[in-house]
Amino acid sequence: MVESVAIILSILLAFAIDAGWDTFKEHNQEKAFLASLLDDFEETRSRIDASTDRHMIFIDFARQLLEFHGGDAPDIETDALETMLGAVFFDWTSLYLPSGSRDALFSSGDIEIISNEELRAMLAAWPSVVADAAEDDIWIANDVMYNMAPYLHGKIRTRNVARFTSSDAAERIPHIESVDYDALWNDRMFDNIVSFRILSETYALSENERLSEAVNGIIRAIEKELKR
Repeated sequence: MVESVAIILSILLAFAIDAGWDTFKEHNQEKAFLASLLDDFEETRSRIDASTDRHMIFIDFARQLLEFHGGDAPDIETDALETMLGAVFFDWTSLYLPSGSRDALFSSGDIEIISNEELRAMLAAWPSVVADAAEDDIWIANDVMYNMAPYLHGKIRTRNVARFTSSDAAERIPHIESVDYDALWNDRMFDNIVSFRILSETYALSENERLSEAVNGIIRAIEKELKR
């Protein structure tokens, strides 16, 4: 009887050790996944902040251009004016966010290893939040390509404006000495199209704020889990 009890106890102990080892391995694996997710989402937060800064620059330039509307030739250096026009009429920002760690978890089915149900739910909802912000960036890009740039091409010579969109463009596009920008300052369409750019950028900023709130919530949840 003693030997039987000893055998049973040794078997139970072996099962307990094995189960404990499996739990230990899963815990370590979860920590590794969480650390990888944290890296991705910290990079995501940095890119969202950079995108927000770009949207603010576009709004600032557009507001300055509206101040010139309805008046005489603006009292501003030509290079600065062409920089503003290039940004508002030819440029936009696109938001590319890392998602490798999050996508790998879902595609492999390993998402269940994340024990925090709230965190799993936030990770599952993340793509839809990103899609809303990306949609606004695409909307602005399409407006620039199909409405704003063609408008400017039809009103003035845009060679110098195009030069100020990037350093590469400045090297490759020859400069011309004199461009008459007066056609813009009393044109109602100029006022309308620049105002609409501000509106579009404002919508994009709102989506970026939602993204920031979501990513900050995910980062807080991950950090809390890593401290357990």
